[in-house]
Amino acid sequence: MNQRELQAYLRPILRWWWLILLAMALAGTSAYIFARMRPDVYIASGTVMVGTAIQERNPDSQQLSLTQGLAQTYARIMQRPSIKRATMEALGMDWLPQYTVRTESQLIEINVTDVDPQRAYAVATELINQLILLSPGGQERQQREIFIQEQLRKLEQSMRDTEEEIGRRRAELSAALSARQIRQLEDQIAALEAKMATLQSTYVGLLANTDQGSTNTINILDPPAVPTQPVPNRWWLLVAVAAILGAGVAVAGAYLLELLDDRLENVEQIQRATGLTTLGVLPESNIDSAERPLIMLSAPHTPDAEAFRVLRTNLLFASVDRGLGALVVTSPTPGEGKSFVASNLAIAFAQTGQRVILVDADLRKPTIHRAFGLVNNVGVTSALVSNLDGFASALQQTVVPELRVMTSGPLPPNPSELLSSRRMQELLERLRSDCDLLVIDSPPVTVVSDTAALASRTDGVLLVFAREKMNRDIAQKTLGALRQVNAYMLGVVLNRVTSSEHGYYYSYHKSYRDRYYSGYYASRRHAKAAAETAAVVSPQPVSRTSITNGAPLETERAGRPKSVK
Repeated sequence: MNQRELQAYLRPILRWWWLILLAMALAGTSAYIFARMRPDVYIASGTVMVGTAIQERNPDSQQLSLTQGLAQTYARIMQRPSIKRATMEALGMDWLPQYTVRTESQLIEINVTDVDPQRAYAVATELINQLILLSPGGQERQQREIFIQEQLRKLEQSMRDTEEEIGRRRAELSAALSARQIRQLEDQIAALEAKMATLQSTYVGLLANTDQGSTNTINILDPPAVPTQPVPNRWWLLVAVAAILGAGVAVAGAYLLELLDDRLENVEQIQRATGLTTLGVLPESNIDSAERPLIMLSAPHTPDAEAFRVLRTNLLFASVDRGLGALVVTSPTPGEGKSFVASNLAIAFAQTGQRVILVDADLRKPTIHRAFGLVNNVGVTSALVSNLDGFASALQQTVVPELRVMTSGPLPPNPSELLSSRRMQELLERLRSDCDLLVIDSPPVTVVSDTAALASRTDGVLLVFAREKMNRDIAQKTLGALRQVNAYMLGVVLNRVTSSEHGYYYSYHKSYRDRYYSGYYASRRHAKAAAETAAVVSPQPVSRTSITNGAPLETERAGRPKSVK
């Protein structure tokens, strides 16, 4: 991937950088406020173990595998609505806080998260109880507990009665006088003591609870405890994640906006959309082009005029194989500066010594005559309706020696028919034979069909795109209309362009030209001042060439041209 391709990929990010930063700031701020307003959270945890294989000295692999499968099953059961309902009924609650169940081998870990630590502890404990009751071992243990408690109460009562009976017999023994009575009482006491020993043994046996060897049993390994410390509030992590997500959404939005945006804002986008070469870039001039539209005459030594010289050179290179005898200058829509470009480009060619004729073929809104300060009572329409042999009478001389202009003439009711007629073709052929270059200012392509009729009869078409009006759809429609008549597209010239919109190359050369011409004008002022001083000291004729250090001065033109729309 070269640098240009990388810049094309990064252009949406560089263009919408403020949107990305804004999204990051909003997301991060929202996350910070949320984290600060959120109450402390507590987690109560408990762990149970399925089976008793860990308590045996030689557990087999089948038993371990079975208990692991049972642990997975119990973990899924804990998430079922039946367990939740049973837990809520046991605690008298109508909702449960969030809890998670995680398994690891035979272990099941239950974590309950809540803002109330006591409630988290109670829910965790009851969830474990419900799980134990759900297991077969839990059901048996519950039934056995009920039976044992009943039997224990009976045994306790029997042991109390036996103990009281032994006490009475011992009292009678102490009061007995005959040997026979003493022997009977001793036998009775021995029998009662034997009975007491049996009752005690039975009582101890009932208290014993043995689940050894059981696989489908649940034992509490770590009982839940009331949490005393809240979960650490990692607000910075939440803010960072929110900012990253906000930036990601903004970047996706930037690429989506770039995809939906059909504006053409730089040379690369125009070349991809049209397939045409950009032959020139005309800067957004500081000179008021409405008051002084002929930049080549009013400000010949400025970067604006130099841009037209560059355009002139590039046009010669673009037409090196075909030759450039007739050129149509047009634009997709009105107001993009086609007449401004055609007028100054014609002057630029005429200043090289070529014989140039500029034709105003915009028979609906002509502007060339106002730019050059010419009359418009004769021109294209008058030449078409009269004898073509006298077409030269419709040409008007300008202040540029090698440049003549044929204005539009009186506006006709049928401009499209006139421009597509055979007489118009003959007129263009006669004009071409009388000059080195014929420059035609034609109407906008997407508005009327006049340009299509002219484009097929010339050597090439130069499209003028204004910065604020460049649009992918309009550009493609313009090219489609011109290619339908097999017009040869020379290229594109961008008008009213700022340096920030076309990168380093344009900015560098504009800066270079500004420094060059500012130095040139400074040298001229110094030379003129020196000449005036010399004339005061010793009045002598001073050549205009010496004043400009070998650069002839421009002849002042009388009058000031009017505006080009």
